[in-house]
Amino acid sequence: MAVAALAVTAASGCTAEQRSNLFGGIAAEGLRVAAEEAFASAGFPIEGQLDCQVEESDSSQVTADCSGTTQQGADVDFNGRFDSSDTNFTDGVDGQFTGKVQGETVFSTDCLGCGGGNGGGGGGG
Repeated sequence: MAVAALAVTAASGCTAEQRSNLFGGIAAEGLRVAAEEAFASAGFPIEGQLDCQVEESDSSQVTADCSGTTQQGADVDFNGRFDSSDTNFTDGVDGQFTGKVQGETVFSTDCLGCGGGNGGGGGGG
């Protein structure tokens, strides 16, 4: 995820629209990887990759919605929300994140990718 932080820094010469598009792609990729790791930590490794959509709202919040399938064939959904000013994903992302398998919550955390097991964020909520 350090690459994401470097890419955001490198985008400083871009237009606002270019920065937004770049940030959305970086955020989607970073969150996808962290969500996949959180599902795996919860005992539900993902088949292939999650499909994620990331949008920035007018309230300075970024929302993420991802879907996919576990290696066992179960449907998964991931939803998250974090502050758009948080562009350094190297130590995880603070926000609200929930992962579900077949509609059942398997992790809910306030820091995705922060380590500590139990969904990559200590299971807080």
